[in-house]
Amino acid sequence: MPVSFTELHLAEPAPQARRLLWHLLSVGRVWRDEVEHHAGADKAGLHLFWVERGHGMLETGGRQYPVGQGPRCWLVDLRQSRRYLPQEGERLVTAGFRFHGPALEVWREALGTTAEFDLPGKTEQAALRRTQRRLLQLARQRPADWEWRVHELIDGVLLRLAAVRQLFVTSAPREPEPVRRVLEAVLAAPERDWQAAELVRTAGVGYSRLRELFKASRAETLHAFLQRTRLDEARRLLGDSRLTVKTVAARLHFSSEFYFSHFFRRASGMSPTQYRREARG
Repeated sequence: MPVSFTELHLAEPAPQARRLLWHLLSVGRVWRDEVEHHAGADKAGLHLFWVERGHGMLETGGRQYPVGQGPRCWLVDLRQSRRYLPQEGERLVTAGFRFHGPALEVWREALGTTAEFDLPGKTEQAALRRTQRRLLQLARQRPADWEWRVHELIDGVLLRLAAVRQLFVTSAPREPEPVRRVLEAVLAAPERDWQAAELVRTAGVGYSRLRELFKASRAETLHAFLQRTRLDEARRLLGDSRLTVKTVAARLHFSSEFYFSHFFRRASGMSPTQYRREARG
């Protein structure tokens, strides 16, 4: 058999877990004696893996990555086509898990498009393997709270990857008071279509000055922040299957479902319906 999935365990999350939690879709090992190819969007979620034996190449997202044993892992966006190519004469054995969750798009953007993560030493590598074994055990035994425990374990893995990317490391000083006031107001009502006059009243400074302060202290423009915050809220609302796309558009104060769909596609690269389909796995 050129590619074997016999040691891969499939999990079937409950509807509530799909809506609210990081949820496990599969976990285990796969071995390949020849090229394994997948078209994009054939499966939902992200695939985190490392190499247990052999060497080869991973092709995904228009890039090639050498893969082999060592203190590193790869996080593959399954919307992209991908190929796993064992080195000639070797069996490539990988272990890992596939997962999904309501915040997946935000994490995809934050972690970036580079699939490879260099782990800081053998301790982190061992911790990742322990997590995978624990996920496999939970998926097989399914105790009463297994989906919550899966959520916590995956959350911990994502925090490790965030540390590798240094997402939460900053030497930036405290934001100026006008910027802080705007941040608090916008994050308290992310569904609003914030206008310049409202932001000026909230900040207590002119709009040009506010934009200048925001860019200097936040390393992004005020417009980019407003668009990103509204997109995140749109994704959160679309994750609730009880809401129609038209209802989501109204809650975000778009004049029509058409304009909301245009905004969402331009900001995320997919329509609201496509996002929902992908999010449901």
